[in-house]
Amino acid sequence: MTKEANSYCRQIGVEASPENLREVRRFVEEVSRDLQLEGDDGYDLKVAVSEAAANAIEHSGADSFLDVCVTQHPDDRLTFEISDEGDFHLSPRKPEQAGGRGLGLPLMVALMDEVRIYRNSRGGTTVSLTLFLGGQQRETA
Repeated sequence: MTKEANSYCRQIGVEASPENLREVRRFVEEVSRDLQLEGDDGYDLKVAVSEAAANAIEHSGADSFLDVCVTQHPDDRLTFEISDEGDFHLSPRKPEQAGGRGLGLPLMVALMDEVRIYRNSRGGTTVSLTLFLGGQQRETA
């Protein structure tokens, strides 16, 4: 763990299996305690990161790994990056047509201030979830 004036960085790596979601959630809880997040921020982070991790586990394939990295930026943004070895494919179906599935991305967007999904140059996908801290004004879409 690195902790300097207004910066914070931690990372974990787990095997991409449903059994390891508990470890990812515990990691988010530890970060929330370390940074003394108030109100709903800690819960919202845990839900959004869990959802991103569950999607990564489901789509990354067997014998793959999941990396979760969190950084507090000097401008008081907190960003979790969830990276896997799978390929992201946006479902062409609307959530109401997916039988209760496909709600993870809209949930992440609703809970976080910024959500980005990108393909990694070495293969795989990264989901970046950012929360503004310190009373920054949040924009709603």
